[in-house]
Amino acid sequence: MWTSLLIFLGGFLTATLVASVFRVRGMKLIRRLLRERAELLGEENRIFTFLHEIGETLSYDQSQRALHEEIVKGLTRVVDADGAALYLLDTKQGTHLVPASLTEKGPALIDIPEDVANQQSRKALQSFLQMKSVPAAGGLLGKAFEAHGPIHFGALKQWSQLFTRLLPDQAGQYIMAAPLQIGQRRMGVLAVGRSTSRGPFSGHAFEVFRSASEQSTFALANAIIQQEAMDKRRMDEELRSASEVQRILLPKQAPELGDYIIAASNLPAKVMSGDYYDFIPLDQDHMGIVIADVSGKGFPASLVMATCRALLRGQAAGELSPTKALSKVNRMLFGDIREDMFISLAYCVLDRNEPKITISRAGHDAPLHFARRTGAVTPLKPPGLALGIDGGRVFERVTRDFTFDMEPGDCLLLYTDGVNEAVNTSGEEFGMERLHEVFRQAAPNGANAILEAFRKAVSEFAGNSPQSDDITLIAVEKR
Repeated sequence: MWTSLLIFLGGFLTATLVASVFRVRGMKLIRRLLRERAELLGEENRIFTFLHEIGETLSYDQSQRALHEEIVKGLTRVVDADGAALYLLDTKQGTHLVPASLTEKGPALIDIPEDVANQQSRKALQSFLQMKSVPAAGGLLGKAFEAHGPIHFGALKQWSQLFTRLLPDQAGQYIMAAPLQIGQRRMGVLAVGRSTSRGPFSGHAFEVFRSASEQSTFALANAIIQQEAMDKRRMDEELRSASEVQRILLPKQAPELGDYIIAASNLPAKVMSGDYYDFIPLDQDHMGIVIADVSGKGFPASLVMATCRALLRGQAAGELSPTKALSKVNRMLFGDIREDMFISLAYCVLDRNEPKITISRAGHDAPLHFARRTGAVTPLKPPGLALGIDGGRVFERVTRDFTFDMEPGDCLLLYTDGVNEAVNTSGEEFGMERLHEVFRQAAPNGANAILEAFRKAVSEFAGNSPQSDDITLIAVEKR
């Protein structure tokens, strides 16, 4: 009996002790799970706060600098780091990483020069880091930039072979870094650092860093796209304004001079035109007519065009020889024009009292003369060199004035190569043969009819093919 009682009491005590142990262990497990749950909720909250603040920054502040600062500060909080650094690829050369934003205790991932290291000053170090761009290839940043995903580098001192010198502040940090990449477009590197005294980043912190760096990449890409769109709109507005100024420089209407009727038109291929035409009063009885085509298109060509216009207007006054006026302009232009640019130009001088026109052709397409009496179209090809190619000696030796008669009913056509080089959807050019034929058929109907005939003919020929070059026409009719 006593034996049974002792066995019962032993079993009871054992069961009670086991239950107590399991209860204690269970409480510890529950507390640990609750603690981990709280940490996860805290991390989740920090991530949501990080994403919210980035979104807020994008919505209320269009400057990329504010976004850069929000990313490094937010990322520091999210992964419980001491600091963060954001480097972006330079947009011009695409060969260097430029510091976009660094927190005060951000990781120093590049070589520090001896003079900065000797100062033993965090402020001096921070100033250096904020100003120093580094090659995108090589070094720790290069490794991160060229990586296919985030890297947990561990203690920076393990990578001392990548540094000429490693400061104590640098060596005493754990580092995580991630490349910022959308598709094939690499944008930079995002890195965080934590003092070794606080222990390494956990595997979970690394996964949080991976997620946060991905979200940062999306935010940066979105900001870059927005900035590029804004820059394009601003550029378009500036080009439209410049185009308006350029249009103002063109004559508002053709002048009248004795028995001559003049008509002109200019149709740019882009917002800005490299073609120009002008009518220049020389004296009471003479007027200059000029048509020109600057090599290239767009803004650079338009600037050269405006310069040429101003110079020619200044040199032409009172000068009845087209070649002499152009020789002065060429000498003035040659020193200021780019080596890969030149200006082809045709300049005519009309006389109110004489049925003659004097022309100088500085490398321009040959003007066409329609003789009403014979119905023939003749290209006028006096010798001449384009402006800006030679300093003056060759130009003045080659270029010559040429005078021809204009009988009643005759017409003169000045044009730029945007007419004959217009292409259709099959890649075929309008060509000189069509140009001659359109002019021959329209000339008997006068100057305005010539312009309308070419507008219609070139439009019908090109169809849906985009205009590839500026088109300028001047028609002169002798009544």
